[in-house]
Amino acid sequence: MAGETQLHKTLKKEACRWLFRAGYRCVAAEVKLAPVGIVDAVGTGVFGPWHNQLHLPKTISQTCIIECKASRADFLRDQSNDGQMFQCLQEMRSRTRRQRRNARAAKHRIRNAVGLGKFKTCLIVPMANLHYLLAPAGMIKKSEIPPRWGLLSYGDGGVSVVHKCTWQETSAQGFVETQIARTLTCDIFNADLRAMNSVNRELLAQQTALAERIRALKPVLAD
Repeated sequence: MAGETQLHKTLKKEACRWLFRAGYRCVAAEVKLAPVGIVDAVGTGVFGPWHNQLHLPKTISQTCIIECKASRADFLRDQSNDGQMFQCLQEMRSRTRRQRRNARAAKHRIRNAVGLGKFKTCLIVPMANLHYLLAPAGMIKKSEIPPRWGLLSYGDGGVSVVHKCTWQETSAQGFVETQIARTLTCDIFNADLRAMNSVNRELLAQQTALAERIRALKPVLAD
């Protein structure tokens, strides 16, 4: 991503590595999830009995989102004021059950959540069961963690869990997996495009060098 710091890139790589080690097998970085926006890392997976977040004696699917924060300013940017959150909740509660079952009303409800910060948008329209912040050690205090979010700390020993998040029910796993697949497909296409451009540049350099050698040989042949 343009203008991204090296620390933020490192945090995203560590977030994806942590998700894979935790058992998530469908993992990607910089995935666009409307209306939340682009999340730094997200993973989905199927967890067996007693190995899932809820410690249930059955196999369940889980989705986890990780937001990486390399600075205090970046962390505060995704916060929103409580008045905006209250207004959004009031609008949702004012609708009748009939309106909530209507697809058009559901789309309108999602649009109302777009104005919130990313942390609170995930509460109103949850795209995952688990939400974590990943930041350098000591940058974010436990008292500053958004509701239901957890905190991961990155230090010399790697990534460690500082505060566990709260489980949220969601039915968006299929949508999240589709967006992950789309992101990975675009990455593969862009990688192939960059590789092709690199080959083309190399061929152009070789052709230019060959043309220079031919030009240098012409006077010798004329003599």
